[in-house]
Amino acid sequence: MKKLFILLTLPFLISNTSTSNYENEILWDTWGIPHIYADNDANLYKMMGWAQMHNHADLMLKLYGEARAKSSEYWGVDSKRDVLLHQLGLLEASEKTFESMEEEDKKIIASFVEGINAYAEKNANSIDEKYKAVLPVQSVDIIYHATRVMYMEFLINRNLRTVQQWSPGSNAWAVNGKKTASGNSMLLANPHLPWNDFWLFFEAHLITANNNLYGATLVGLPTLGIAFNENLGWTHTVNTLDNVDFYELSIKNDTYLIDGQYKKFEIDSMPILVKTDASLKKEMVIKKQSDFGMIVRESGDKAIAIRWPNMDGKLNAIGQWRAMGQASNLEEFKAAIDKNALPLFNVIYSDKNDNILYHFGGHVPEKNGDWEKWQGILPTSSSKDIWKGYYPASKLPSYINPDSGWIQNANDPPFTSTFPAKITPDQYASHIAPNSMYFRPQRSAKLIMDANNLTLDQFITLKHDTKSELALRIQDELKSLKQQTKDSLTLAALDVLTNWDASFDASSTGAVLFMNLIRNIGTGGYFEKPWSYKDPINSPDGFADNDKMLAAIQKTAKQQMDKIGSLTPSFGDIFRLKVGSYEYPGNGGPGQIGLFRTMHYVPGKNGKFYPYHGDSYVCATEFGKQVKAKALMSYGNATQKGNAHVGDQLQLFSEKKLRDVWYTRVEQEKHLERIEKLSEM
Repeated sequence: MKKLFILLTLPFLISNTSTSNYENEILWDTWGIPHIYADNDANLYKMMGWAQMHNHADLMLKLYGEARAKSSEYWGVDSKRDVLLHQLGLLEASEKTFESMEEEDKKIIASFVEGINAYAEKNANSIDEKYKAVLPVQSVDIIYHATRVMYMEFLINRNLRTVQQWSPGSNAWAVNGKKTASGNSMLLANPHLPWNDFWLFFEAHLITANNNLYGATLVGLPTLGIAFNENLGWTHTVNTLDNVDFYELSIKNDTYLIDGQYKKFEIDSMPILVKTDASLKKEMVIKKQSDFGMIVRESGDKAIAIRWPNMDGKLNAIGQWRAMGQASNLEEFKAAIDKNALPLFNVIYSDKNDNILYHFGGHVPEKNGDWEKWQGILPTSSSKDIWKGYYPASKLPSYINPDSGWIQNANDPPFTSTFPAKITPDQYASHIAPNSMYFRPQRSAKLIMDANNLTLDQFITLKHDTKSELALRIQDELKSLKQQTKDSLTLAALDVLTNWDASFDASSTGAVLFMNLIRNIGTGGYFEKPWSYKDPINSPDGFADNDKMLAAIQKTAKQQMDKIGSLTPSFGDIFRLKVGSYEYPGNGGPGQIGLFRTMHYVPGKNGKFYPYHGDSYVCATEFGKQVKAKALMSYGNATQKGNAHVGDQLQLFSEKKLRDVWYTRVEQEKHLERIEKLSEM
């Protein structure tokens, strides 16, 4: 790997200085959210680095060490990930990204890093000793981390199937004045990610004379990725693009077949150090590159190559997010997304001029062939199968201000984001996106399309809907099954399921039985009528085999009686919310069964289940003469040991509430925990 010589903490003077009377300071509110006031961007991002370290110091240093591919050297763990980061070329791509960034972005990162290191120096006693090996943090570490999370975790690992217990998800709504009582547009940001590690969000407020930006970013990144200012706001959902592909190549003697000839691999090697009890052991990592991509497996005369986006490191996501946050109107925002530097994500947008926007963003490769061709490992030796470029933003599915007055996305393809459809599958090459709509996006669309004259509070109430679209879909079929069995246990179970309102609230007494039934039968494959784009929110429907369904219900009822002794336990007694020292009854459930209030649980002690993935950061915003917003960081805005804000918002989650966003200085001073001055950092 090429050595980088980086100035770590130079206090760059970034342009955009102002004559503002703002004092450089952080107003920490009583939820542990920093409202950062600065007279220029250099000071703003230095304090952003300091603030993140205050709430997440150990986590940040751990993540930067992992992203360097030095987990095995520092802590003697995760050597497989260290090897993969090298083999896939992620570190080299990060370095190219950093080198090619605009100077303004480099300076922002340098200021952010300056704040990180300043905090570590002045608060060394509060940092776990083992993570100090990562210090000092360098500017390129931020890009290593961004690349690791966005490319390796969001994209590559999903395709390598190395992550088993989660799928990236999100909900989003944008509505304009056609749907609201005030005539103002509204926006719902509702990402779903695991409640730990590199998936965690950090909520912050960045205020200069030129901007007043509020939102969240993934821990360890400097710029807000989901945010609003006084004029506009946006959120992201993980979209259905396919930009990681596998090729099966024919090989012999360190060469591979391409267009009828064998060509030599580009082969490089680099050492990694693995910490053992007594010493550091050196191991060599071999990296092989072909025109098709990086080699991840070899067996006999075959090899598997992986191709992932931005391998050349030319695209800068941090710069795009900064530009999106600086936009003050629709045209400026569209210019920002035209950069097309984010690797994935839909963009859903609202503004104070009553505009709403949907954009299918990301590095979407132009490919040879349809969607199905690229869903497995592609045996090939043809250079025609190597995608060499991406669709520009202007050629991706996108629209503004649909006639319906609403936009939704719940990780479904772009063609079901509003009805009547604004864009259709026949307008785009099929390898851009599939055509489908599962139960959660169906629930999402039904909730928002049927709503009118919405206030912000009503908008938030809709967001907290806990009904399962799948449970609602099969209510009639379950009722009809009562006439087809005389088994007492089966009839008792059917009574529970048909008298239940399909809600996953803490007090719901049918939700546990339904979840257990779905575990036994799955979310599809038993329907008589398949899903159809002609009827996207009412299909699939009907049971194909009533006898099989009755047998599954009987089996599920017996299992539940044997395990917990009841067909009607309260959902919140079994499914619990727990973060730090806080624990409350749970609500919400798996998105696969059509819950907009998404929460996935894993088994814990004493037969209880606890959250690991689901609603994380939530923000509902109304854009009028004065912006109004309510938000929640489900797990709290901190992870650092001893921080009072680990899990302190969990009770609101349990009660299905959001808290007020304190957007003005007056509000912040009424709810002030403390003030930190830049001069003291």
